[in-house]
Amino acid sequence: AGDPLYVLLCCWLAAVGAGLLKSEEILEGVARLRISNDIEFEEENFIAMMNEAREKRAKLRSPVPSIPMVVRAEKALEAIYVCCYGRDPLEEEDERLLRIILNAVFPTVGQPQIETIINEKAKRVAEGTDEIKISEPMPLSKEAVQMQMKDLQFLRQGDEKS
Repeated sequence: AGDPLYVLLCCWLAAVGAGLLKSEEILEGVARLRISNDIEFEEENFIAMMNEAREKRAKLRSPVPSIPMVVRAEKALEAIYVCCYGRDPLEEEDERLLRIILNAVFPTVGQPQIETIINEKAKRVAEGTDEIKISEPMPLSKEAVQMQMKDLQFLRQGDEKS
């Protein structure tokens, strides 16, 4: 069910963005991606948010918190689920593929732990007890909106020339 680029973006966000981005920010962004299919825009938006967080931390001289890899793997799975599955159940083949990608991206977590994370997620989804907390999407920054409008104008210009 998951577009490979979306899955990789979710893994990258959890691996690199943990400690810089809040879980809610990641989940809101990947939920928007599921609807918009504009991966370039969301990637640029995530990079801008991470850079902003780094700058804030530098000004405050506060280090990026150390997030354990197992937590990063869990966040990646949450993001993949929100982005690629919505509320659909995870099938056996999906679980197999998720094990492969999460073991590849987070090898230090270990196969047994990855297996547990995925099995627990699949069980919660099947039982209807999986509570993904996504608040109302936050309004985008003025810069992000301007960037999206520029892209839209560029695309419209291309259509007019065709």
